[in-house]
Amino acid sequence: MYSAPSHIQPESQEDKERWAEQALRYRLLTGAHIEDLRDELRRLFAREIAADLEFHPDMSRNPLRMIVQQLANLYQESPKVHTEDRDLDLSPIVTPRLYPLQQQTEMLTLGINEAVVRVDWEWWRGATEATYRPISPDLIVATPDPSVPDQAIAIEELRPRTKPGTFEKVWTWDVYDISDPENPVFRIDAISEKGTRYDATNEFAPDLVGSYPYMYDGLPVLPYVIFHKRIGAGLWNYRDGVELVRGSLRLAALWSHWCDGYQSCAHPQRYALDVDSQAGITRSIGGVSVDVVPIDRKSILKFRSAGPGTGSIGALQPSLEPQSAAMALKLYSHGLAIYAGLNPSDLQTTQAQSGYAIVVGREGMRRVMKAREPSFMASDRLLLATAAKLANSYGGHSLPTEPGDYTIEYRGAKESDSERKARAELVKAELDMGLISKVDALRALHPEIESDEEAIERLIRVDRLAQILNTPAAGDEQPTGGMNE
Repeated sequence: MYSAPSHIQPESQEDKERWAEQALRYRLLTGAHIEDLRDELRRLFAREIAADLEFHPDMSRNPLRMIVQQLANLYQESPKVHTEDRDLDLSPIVTPRLYPLQQQTEMLTLGINEAVVRVDWEWWRGATEATYRPISPDLIVATPDPSVPDQAIAIEELRPRTKPGTFEKVWTWDVYDISDPENPVFRIDAISEKGTRYDATNEFAPDLVGSYPYMYDGLPVLPYVIFHKRIGAGLWNYRDGVELVRGSLRLAALWSHWCDGYQSCAHPQRYALDVDSQAGITRSIGGVSVDVVPIDRKSILKFRSAGPGTGSIGALQPSLEPQSAAMALKLYSHGLAIYAGLNPSDLQTTQAQSGYAIVVGREGMRRVMKAREPSFMASDRLLLATAAKLANSYGGHSLPTEPGDYTIEYRGAKESDSERKARAELVKAELDMGLISKVDALRALHPEIESDEEAIERLIRVDRLAQILNTPAAGDEQPTGGMNE
């Protein structure tokens, strides 16, 4: 994936503000936020202090990325996908790369609140399956569909292309507009040296000039699907969670200050009264002249009296207590986790993890995943239905084209051994008290069992197997009497 150059901006002020916020979140998610951190240091500290801190800021603490990485587990294992006809071959649209790519889509969606997936069937290259491409929303300008306001009816995507016949990379706009089904629009716009857009379809896709690339049953297909963190009534919700975003930058700035303090003032501070040093230099820091004496453990400091009396040399107590300061920053970071939809009980600290890291327990992961499932389910179904339209038109398949025709079962984060053991003991206790049946117990322990009938079949199969194993073979009967009978 890629970031857009700052000089290319959308036309509306609303989209400009949205791009700025979403681009910041994208940089935080990808660890490319060092300049944003330096800006935060300049806002937070005096100029001469910030100038020293921004030289080598601490990039190791990033709550937004840490939390999102732990919560993005919906596609940790590929979901089970089927239609009413369970024998139908879905491999043309459920490709081996789809759900590994959807892990990236989930990361973007949880961190930015939205993500966009482009689906293609490259019939002009003889494609035999759909291809998918996650896109950060700060590269998209979209018009909402009046009938489905959380999906688009027209999209402009900013993306780099290679100029034909050269190795030069240029930025272009892919324009898809199906607001008028009778006259759909496809166009590739390039950007001139003056910053204006012009139609360059003939340069990059001459075979598609004046035509629309994707049609199904006489209607145009928009090859984009928008994924949302939660179901809403609009395309973008880019301001939600701003507390976690700003807090992540602030925490990184504070940890940068902590690292500097640990190095510079977590030890007694020496001072001299009525004494001059025979060494020292003047250093310019942030445009301010500061007198310093560079020393290390091998240095020998020489002083002389600056007055008629006897001077003195002493030491002040350390101005930073590293452990207590770090604990305060830990509390700050755990407070940020609330804005990611987590409860204090969802967080845990283990001996294997840093005491200052945000660690999300498995129960918290599953709870957040269940809350996100409806939104991801709606977009995943729409994505498969869109891909099916392309597969039918350009691959000769007969796949269902309605989103509701697809059933998706997410697997997500598995239980730990201790959690599974605790659940098994609880189910056993309820079974022993007669509160549940064996069918209920089996389904509680194996959520993948879809019906009571399937559970009964499994119990009967187990019972039959037990009878076979417990029945003595012919000739194995034990004698009823002693040897002398």
